[in-house]
Amino acid sequence: MIEEFCPKCGKPNVSQSAWCEYCLTYFNEYGKDVTLYCPECSHPNDYNSSHCEVCYEPLKPGQVE
Repeated sequence: MIEEFCPKCGKPNVSQSAWCEYCLTYFNEYGKDVTLYCPECSHPNDYNSSHCEVCYEPLKPGQVE
């Protein structure tokens, strides 16, 4: 089992995912050039955003790209 500690919240993540399982901070360069569209209002947001900048709908990386 490989543990990777999040640089933002410090919690251990057992999977080798692109983002933290707890705070959704991305671990690597993936996502810097990806736009995350809000499922509610379709506003384009930064990939690392946790909520839409316009309607504040919760976002998760990879839900709508």
